[in-house]
Amino acid sequence: MAQAPDRVRALLRMLQGAGTPGGVRKSLDAELGRETVDALIASRLLVRGARATRYPCPRGGSHCPREVVPNVGDPEHPFMAVPPSGELCCDPLPLTEAALATWTFSYRAFAATLARLFAIRGEANVRDEVFPATFSLGRCVHAGLERDAFLMLDLNGSAPVSFLRARQAQGLPTVAFAHARSRFVSPEIDAHFRTGTVVVVFLEDELEMGFEGVRRRAGAPLVLAERVAARASFCTVVDAGGRRDIDEAEYRRIVASAHEYDLFLDTTTTDESGRIACGRREGDAFVRSAMTARQSSAFAELMELRKPRRAAQRAALHEVQHPEKALEAARRALDVRTGRVKWRATELVRGDGDEANEYWFKPPADLRWVVLKAL
Repeated sequence: MAQAPDRVRALLRMLQGAGTPGGVRKSLDAELGRETVDALIASRLLVRGARATRYPCPRGGSHCPREVVPNVGDPEHPFMAVPPSGELCCDPLPLTEAALATWTFSYRAFAATLARLFAIRGEANVRDEVFPATFSLGRCVHAGLERDAFLMLDLNGSAPVSFLRARQAQGLPTVAFAHARSRFVSPEIDAHFRTGTVVVVFLEDELEMGFEGVRRRAGAPLVLAERVAARASFCTVVDAGGRRDIDEAEYRRIVASAHEYDLFLDTTTTDESGRIACGRREGDAFVRSAMTARQSSAFAELMELRKPRRAAQRAALHEVQHPEKALEAARRALDVRTGRVKWRATELVRGDGDEANEYWFKPPADLRWVVLKAL
């Protein structure tokens, strides 16, 4: 069941200017439709936020931002939405805890969805802008060219055109995924960036809503070159057998079997808090954990090198004030202590002081370990 394209356009237009759609279910259902909101929650594009302190006016009065206050003495409706003092727009409304639950759009999950739908490889960065309201998604093959992929959430005016023209002038193959067209989008976008080295793809033309969430429309399949690229090189795996590039299917098989490893680290994705997922086997249990991106990069580098090195020599920790503490935190998340100063897979080679200590990833031959890295 595909839902009306207008629902997808409504969501995409809410992203305009890197806005963050969200609110209580009453407001979201009114803007997007209940089925759409259900699908967005199921696909984790909408995640739970804080309890609302304001509740929408039942008459749609924009001048009536109703404040949420305690409703003492009513356990079934412990809160009350009240209009501003002196306003006669509406009556106070008793509310349940569930009615005040808010939902916030997750750009991290949206980037992961686009990566899956358009065979985008690498690690997306939805925190740091490369241009106003523009974020790096990684790389993908589009129309036969390997390109940098961006999410552009504000195409209004001439500034975005200048950004695209600059990349065009430098000969940088680019695909920019944009939201929906509006009357403020320059006609140059469609006129000059439909084909060529720099291409703009409007997501309103490509996406629809289904029960499972956002998906590509029927009739908009990946071209053969994109499928081949996605199959040939999705990410890099490092294990006891060495380093190799793998396709998406093998990547997903490894992730699905993470609990079968004694030491598992996937640096290609992050959770909602921006941390890297990892795990370790302790006895019969697989213990899931997480670490920062810097810590994971440093430990992954150590795992691939498999030689003694100081913490400060790790590229990811060059600018860290106490690199030893960062590497120790990564070791605690991934390795298992077997003695007072001994660990199962990581050996500490003592030097003159903590800064001179060297870390050596030296797993036993029967230890199953793997690290997944972006290309």
